[in-house]
Amino acid sequence: MNEYQKNNEEYTIDLMLMLGLLRKHIVLILVAAIIGGGLSFTVTKYLIPEKYRATATVIINNRATDSQYIYPSEIQSSQDLAQLYSIIIKADGVLEAVKKDLHLNISNEQLKNSIVVGLVGETQVVEISCTSTNPQYALDLVTKFVEYSKPVILEKVEAGSVKDLNEPALSNNGNPVSPDKKKNTAIGILGGAVLAAAFVILREMLNTKFKTEQDVTNTLHVPVLGVIPFIEEKEFAAK
Repeated sequence: MNEYQKNNEEYTIDLMLMLGLLRKHIVLILVAAIIGGGLSFTVTKYLIPEKYRATATVIINNRATDSQYIYPSEIQSSQDLAQLYSIIIKADGVLEAVKKDLHLNISNEQLKNSIVVGLVGETQVVEISCTSTNPQYALDLVTKFVEYSKPVILEKVEAGSVKDLNEPALSNNGNPVSPDKKKNTAIGILGGAVLAAAFVILREMLNTKFKTEQDVTNTLHVPVLGVIPFIEEKEFAAK
């Protein structure tokens, strides 16, 4: 038997021993998985605040003409305008108008950080969104940002039009977008099972005791010549 065959055989034996060890402690692993899933679900449900997301989309067109033909260069220009929209919508003038309308007592920086603006793919469509623990607040904020940013875009970048594509609305049918209870529970179940399996394997690896003849052969690579039986003291006295 060459060295490769020997190593491959040892690897196969070790793998079988490991699988056998996991099967032996399957109840422990299942219990750990259930506990992990239960803890994860409890933390997700009762300790992590639910968050809601409101979104709106607008389409920006920088053509001042009424031509029905859209040139590729014009599409690219509109995309550039959409990127500028992320800066314009968070301009101080827009922020102050939103704060005044909604009677918000927060700084411009805090308000700016609560709004996310981005392109929808490689299109002229811009999405404005806000995530908050208060669904009405998120919806009101997006609505006002759309309202007050439109005239600023038309004025500052001379866009042909800024039109609503999707009016402000709560995502996920008004349900929280986070935390994901199902996902977190699944992660907890998997994590519990993995930790239990790792504990079982690590404990076995750190255990240096010889329990069987096979343990001696596998570890020392020598044959067993004989076995001395263990006799309890009371059994020996009885004889």
